Amino acid sequence: AAGEADVVVAGGADALCRLTFAGFNSLRAVDPEPAKPFDRRRQGLSLGEGAAVLILEEETHARRRGAKPLARILGYGVTNDAFHMTQPEPTGTAWARTVRAALDAAKLAPEDVGYINAHGTGTEQNDPAECAAYLQVFGNRLAKIPVSSVKGAVGHCLCAAGGIEAAITVLALNRGLLPPTANFQEPDPACPLDPIPGTARQKQVEVALSSSFAFGGNSAVLVLGRA
Repeated sequence: AAGEADVVVAGGADALCRLTFAGFNSLRAVDPEPAKPFDRRRQGLSLGEGAAVLILEEETHARRRGAKPLARILGYGVTNDAFHMTQPEPTGTAWARTVRAALDAAKLAPEDVGYINAHGTGTEQNDPAECAAYLQVFGNRLAKIPVSSVKGAVGHCLCAAGGIEAAITVLALNRGLLPPTANFQEPDPACPLDPIPGTARQKQVEVALSSSFAFGGNSAVLVLGRA
């Protein structure tokens, strides 16, 4: 909580092993080809590995030591819908609740969001549920908001995914360069969004979301702002 610490180190790391791969393969959740988030041809995720660490620092403390922030944490939302151990709640209602909680914490409206770094696993069930959640929050405006998933490029890095994707969102805000959804070619009517196909897009936005959803109904959304 704000005021309890001047500096917090937050992040995650994960290394791929045979047991992890076997578990996801037994769920028939692995695409035999590279993952294609939000694409009509998607068949599952690609597993990845990696690590990312972010330094969260109180503003006055950062100024005192001459640090220049890359972005600001404006708010966050965390919920659990307890729907199923592995399957997402198909209507997206629970995930929409997380997005709204994050925006409420940031004292912002849906109209303030300029980019969404999506969870976007590339599985048949996850992507439509996530799009349904965003439609509930953003309505018809969703088609005008760039929404991309980096999992087509780096895979699903599991315990490291939230940290890696938050770091990528920070850099997107800082550099005015939005990452594409790798391997996206064929739009899916169930996912009516702008997935930034092809290459990265130069666009300066002030506010972005970083969404992370997980097994057991866990979900978290960060609201990040340009520094």
